[in-house]
Amino acid sequence: MAALRAQTRGTEPYWTARIGGYLNGEHSPQQALAERVAFVAHDGDGVVGLVAGHRTKRFGCDGELEWIDVAKECRGQGIADGLMTAMIQWFVEQGALRVCVNVAPENIQACRLYARYGAVLLNPQWMIWKDVSRSLNKLADGT
Repeated sequence: MAALRAQTRGTEPYWTARIGGYLNGEHSPQQALAERVAFVAHDGDGVVGLVAGHRTKRFGCDGELEWIDVAKECRGQGIADGLMTAMIQWFVEQGALRVCVNVAPENIQACRLYARYGAVLLNPQWMIWKDVSRSLNKLADGT
């Protein structure tokens, strides 16, 4: 997971500590609650995708998507869709329907991914799903 995150930012040792601290509760984003999870996608040789999220109170939300990454050479193969589906299902199981994500406006790919799943702009740096369970309904309908 750390090697994948380090492809776009930071170093592998930095991400090893950061991800480990996040998952065991030693590192918490603002207003994060204890419940958190990560899902990974494998290609047989290693991790090619990851997503992580947690319960939160930030912006009056119930959940926050912390990270999503897909290896550059594996993009466009539906991996992000599978990861988003797993993450959304976890939020719904947790009763976390109002979910936010921090995203740089210049990160067009991420903005498009989140919008495809129903997120809307909250402010210039954040997007929000007012009811993330609607995204599951769209997935089930194929829309």
